[in-house]
Order: sequence, then structure tokens, then C-alpha cells
Amino acid sequence: MSSTLTTDRPEPGALGSFVHVGWNIQHGWKLAQAIDHLRQFAQKRGAERPHLLTLQELQEDQAVEVAQQLQLDFVEAPNVRPGSRNALFFAPELFQSDPEWVPYTNAVRHRPATAKLRCIHPHTKALSKRQVSVASVHLNFGDPGDREHQIRWLLANMYKDRWLAFFQGDMNSWPVWGCPLRLDGAADKAWVVDRSIVLPDGTTRPDDVPDRLMTLRGMVNIGRYAATVLGQAGADGPTTWDGPKKARQRIPAEDLPPGGIGGIDHGYAAEELMRALISATIPNTPQVQEVSDHLPQVTEWDTEAWWEVVDAEVELVRH
Repeated sequence: MSSTLTTDRPEPGALGSFVHVGWNIQHGWKLAQAIDHLRQFAQKRGAERPHLLTLQELQEDQAVEVAQQLQLDFVEAPNVRPGSRNALFFAPELFQSDPEWVPYTNAVRHRPATAKLRCIHPHTKALSKRQVSVASVHLNFGDPGDREHQIRWLLANMYKDRWLAFFQGDMNSWPVWGCPLRLDGAADKAWVVDRSIVLPDGTTRPDDVPDRLMTLRGMVNIGRYAATVLGQAGADGPTTWDGPKKARQRIPAEDLPPGGIGGIDHGYAAEELMRALISATIPNTPQVQEVSDHLPQVTEWDTEAWWEVVDAEVELVRH
């Protein structure tokens, strides 16, 4: 995976484009700077602010502040402990949430923020026939079994047959194509245990199960698609940076996969929606690194192509 981003990208159609940003903002410690960056990411793509936003690790009342400053509607995850909230935000001129959807989950920590969104046609103001299940996700950092459980819950409840879905977040695990070969060489053994699964023969390997499940379900890793199909090198790169606090978690070069290590933060979308993707980037500057130990993922989508998918007539089976 290259760290250099190409400029090759499809041009948006007659309805223009919309911008999504996903970001774990590290406990919301530098929220003001994060909001400034969110505006800048959108403005570089011709918008005043993101139209769709999935954030992780917000603190109490921070979702309200983000929504007010960026003039977005939002859904915050139900939580049973202070802080570490996930939230998703959407532009009210482009998306409308289903008021009948109840955002529940049986997970205890870092519950996902979920919504079912219909698209609003920019010209006619008609609502799309189909909904997109959207989730801002933060999988358990220390329990691979719980990570699997969380992803299975999302897929079972929000991405049934012939539905549409868009999930983004901190997966605390790797994609199959960017998974380390082994973690034995990392000095932080507590972290090694957190990120490892135990195989039937008693051996261990790095966790890639969430990616395997979403791929099996037919979801597409957005950054990987941008890199391999659209030719946008760097879109599937690492999403955490090796600062001094991460030194003991560093994986020796000989234990990395041949193509380079992938990120632990990812967006996944239903395959039907991928025709609308224009670009995906992972901004990585000193200013961005000051905000969080995770890097944001910024994607741009063709509104016309998105509308064609979400307004198609599809017969759904009631489950």
C-alpha cells in the first residue's frame, strides 16, 4: 500500500457530490480542532461541511456541539457509562432518518450509533424508496469474541437480504489483505492478547474476523475499493500513526504482510452503493495527528449515482 495519494477520480454527475468523514477523535480531547478539520476536509471537495459524519469516542454533550456547529442532525449511541460515545451526523437537506427505527443493542461498551436514512433528492425533494442502514462503530478493544458479536449484531439487524448498509468505525482489528503475519515481535503483550484470536489447535493469529464477516456478507471495504479499483493509492493505508505511546506495539517489518499493513479504522458499504464512490483519502498531516492517534477517512460520493441505487424498486422480504 502506497502512502502517496493519486489524483485520479471520477467526475460527479449532474446532482453533484456529497462528503462523508469517519474519525475516532480520541476521547474528544481536541474537539474544536477536530471540527475545524472536518470543515476543511469538506471545503476541499466543494462543500461547506460534511453531509455524513461518523465519529467515535465523543464525550458527554459533544455530539450536540458538533451538530450545532456543522448544522447537522445526529443520532447518538445509547450508553451505560460516561464518555466514549459513538455518533452519526447527517445533513438534513440530503438525508432523513426513519423515526420508527429504535437504536438498540445489547453491547455494553462503545455501543454503535445507528440510523436508517432515506436520501432526499436535491431538486425534487422526493424521498428515496430505499433506506440505507448507517452505523458509527467502535468495536471492543480487548475482546475478539465481542468484536465478532458486535459485527454479527450489526449484520443481522441492519443489513438483511437486499437491504443497503454503510458502516464506518474503529474495528480494532485488521482487514484480511492487510493483516500482520504474526504479533509475536511486539513488546506490549497485553495488546497482543487484545488483538489475537485463538485457533482450534491452540495457536493464535492476529484478528481479521470482523473484516471476514463483512466481506462474506457482501460488504465492500471502501478504502480498498478506491485503491484497487479506482487506482487511488494510499486510500487503504494505515489509520493509526506510530507515536511514542505506541512504540511497544510496533510490529517488526518481517512480520508485516507483503503489501503493507492495513488500517484498523474502515468504512464498508453495500456493493450496490460502490458505483457512487468518487474518492477516498486518509489525511495524514502533523495538524491532523495533533487531534487524535487515529487518522480520518474522507470519502466523496456521486449524489446522482447514489440516488439511482437508493430509489430503485426492490422487493424486500419481511424477516
